[in-house]
Amino acid sequence: DNDRRKSCLSKISPSATPNKKEPIHQSQKHMKPKTIQSLLVAALLAPGALFAQTSSTTTPVGYVTENLVANSDTMIGVTVHNPTISAGTITAEASDKVTVSGADFTTLLTPLATYILELEDGTIQEITSWTATELFTPQDITALVVPNTTKYSLRKASTIKDIFGATNQVGLAFSEDGSTASADTILLPNGLGGFNTVFYYNDGFDEFWVNNDLEDVGDTAVIYTDGMIVRRKPGTDLDLVISGEVKVKPTNFVVAPGLNIVGSVYPVGVTLANTSFSTQVIASEDGSTATSDTIEIPNGSGGYNTFFYYDDTFDALWANPDLEDKGTEPLTSGYIFRSKSVGAKPLTQTTPF
Repeated sequence: DNDRRKSCLSKISPSATPNKKEPIHQSQKHMKPKTIQSLLVAALLAPGALFAQTSSTTTPVGYVTENLVANSDTMIGVTVHNPTISAGTITAEASDKVTVSGADFTTLLTPLATYILELEDGTIQEITSWTATELFTPQDITALVVPNTTKYSLRKASTIKDIFGATNQVGLAFSEDGSTASADTILLPNGLGGFNTVFYYNDGFDEFWVNNDLEDVGDTAVIYTDGMIVRRKPGTDLDLVISGEVKVKPTNFVVAPGLNIVGSVYPVGVTLANTSFSTQVIASEDGSTATSDTIEIPNGSGGYNTFFYYDDTFDALWANPDLEDKGTEPLTSGYIFRSKSVGAKPLTQTTPF
């Protein structure tokens, strides 16, 4: 859902420590900069060398490694994704759904999972319900769909289990008693100006990803443009390896007024200049950031470097506060977009490939 980009607190407070409770399993409910590995580089830079076949298209696949820094907060996004499981042409549309004649989504899709519907122009929708031939959309996208013409693709959204391992294969410090005092935590923006806290619980008998209420949240979906923060306790750095497909089309999303944690979507080659944000942001005419949008990129040392688009009718460039040309500055997998717009701002991030 391209409305998932919401404002979050600019000052991150430590997670609360819950009292010990009996964990609730899902079945009990009602219901530093990234390193691009050679495998992925080969796929992107040598087309045909490494591809995965999906429907009638070829998509590069590979993996990236994120360095989770000890005794620090590391901001990351998911830049390679689950494979495309369905692609084709939308045959009909309505205000709350699209139809694909001949599809069998009830067989193809997993109940209770979250999927991402993507149109050719980069519009995405978070899909949580469907029939055999219909996908129910949370927004009315009829203006963007031409029946029997508009192409779509569908993939399962990555989850906490997908990213960090169903049994915490990445090796984050876990909790034995339901407290986060010694456990690493994952902070997910909740869309209300704060965060949902996720950590790994393992008391020797039960083990799974939980929230502060000790509910099983391992299947929580992470959409393309969702950024997150991994808060490591003292110890050693960890490498988080994520594998999947590379998205090769633009992505539309929305940022709210204030601070937004955004996932970069693409694994390699993204710079300030080639995002196409320059035509979409509020620029600075005087070199001040008082009224301009800013992008804040982690500097690898626990802080952030601030950038904005400077346009005084004579010069137009991505700049830092010293007004140096920073258009080639690479975008990390997770970054802050601070919007000065009064309301929600739609953005399109173009593909660097």
